[in-house]
Amino acid sequence: MTGIHMIRKLLLLLFVGCSYKALAQQDTVPRSGTDTTVHNGLYQRILHYLQHTNEERKHKKVDLSFIGGPVYTPETSAGIAVMVAAQYRTDRADSLLPVSNVAVFGSVSLTGFYGIGINNTTIFPKDRFRMSIRASFSSRPDKYWGIGYDAGSDKNHYTKYLLLTEKFQSDFSINLSNKFYAGASIHIQNAQARDIDTAGGKPLMQPDNVFGMGIGPFVVYDTRDFIPNPSRGMFARVGYRFYPSFLGNKTVFSKLELQYDWYHRLWRGAIVATDIYAEQQNGDVPWNLLSQAGGTNRLRGYYEGRFRDRNYLTGQAELRQRIYRRSGCVLWVGGGNVFPRFNELSLSETLISYGIGYRWEFKNRVNIRLDYGRGRDQSGFYFGINEVF
Repeated sequence: MTGIHMIRKLLLLLFVGCSYKALAQQDTVPRSGTDTTVHNGLYQRILHYLQHTNEERKHKKVDLSFIGGPVYTPETSAGIAVMVAAQYRTDRADSLLPVSNVAVFGSVSLTGFYGIGINNTTIFPKDRFRMSIRASFSSRPDKYWGIGYDAGSDKNHYTKYLLLTEKFQSDFSINLSNKFYAGASIHIQNAQARDIDTAGGKPLMQPDNVFGMGIGPFVVYDTRDFIPNPSRGMFARVGYRFYPSFLGNKTVFSKLELQYDWYHRLWRGAIVATDIYAEQQNGDVPWNLLSQAGGTNRLRGYYEGRFRDRNYLTGQAELRQRIYRRSGCVLWVGGGNVFPRFNELSLSETLISYGIGYRWEFKNRVNIRLDYGRGRDQSGFYFGINEVF
C-alpha cells in the first residue's frame, strides 16, 4: 500500500503548508481602499482578519483564508476543526468563468478521532473541462449495527471498533454543449477495522479489511450560478461505477447514483434549495461500501453508517435566509430510506431529519456552516464550509 501512504503524506504536507500561508497573509500590505491601521496583539489581528475575509482580492491569483473552531458530531463527539479555503480562476481575464475552489481541512476529537483531507473543484479556461478531487485519511472509533433497517433500529445494539479509512475520488468531465458535461469517475477506498469488540451476540463485520476501486462514466447538467453556494439554477447527475476484480477488488459489484438539486430565490435574501439523491448497488457489495444514511450532508442527526444497505433514497429541502450583514440561518427537513431491493421499500421505515443552522459568510458567497440536526432518536452538531448541496 505504498501509494496510499504517499497520498496520506501528501495530504499532511498540503494541510500544514496551506495553514502557514493563510496565517502569513495577515502580515501582507493592505490593498488600496482598506483599513491601513496597524493592529497589534493576537486578538486584534485575528479580529481584523475575520472582518475582511469576505472582501474580494482581485489582485491575488489565489484568494486564501484560514479558519478553525469547535465541532461536535454524533460520530466523533466534541473536537476542534481547522480549514484552509481558497478561490481562484484558471483564466483571470474571463470574469464569466465560474470560480474554482479548494478546501484543506483537519480535525481531532475527544474520542481519539483524527483526520485530514482536501476537496477541490477546478474549472478550466472557457469551461471546457472540469475536474473535482476529494481525498482524505481518518482514524475513528466507530460503531457497526449490521446491515438493513432492522439492524439499525436498535440504537444500543452495535459493535465498537476502530476504523482507519483512506479515500480518493476524482471526476473529470468535458463540456459537451452549453450546460451538459460528460466524463469519467474513479473511486478508491481502503478501510481497516481494528480493535473489534467481539463480545457474543453483537454484529460483526466481515472481512476486517475492505479495499474498493471503481471506475465509470457520468453525465451532468449544471445551470447553477455559483457552485459553492447557488442562488438559482439546477444540478442533475447520473453516474455509474463498476468495481471489477482486475482492479484489486475481492468481490465484483457496481453502483448507480442519481442526484437532482434545484435552487430558487423566494424573496430578498431567501433561497429555497431541494436535493434528491438515490443509490442502487448490485453484486457482492462489501459492508463498508454499502449505502450509508446519516452524516454531514444528508439525514443530518443520524450516526453515519447506523443504517446501511444496498439501496438508498433520500430527499431534503432547505430554506436559506440572510439575516444581517454576513450572518444567515437555515431551516431544513428531509427523509430517507435504506433497503435491500426496491420492492421492499417501506414508507413506515422512513428516517426523518430536520434542523436549524447558522451561516457566516467567510468568503464572498462562501459560508461557514454550523448545523444542529435531529433524527428519530439521535441528534448532532456539524461544522463545515460551503453548503451541504
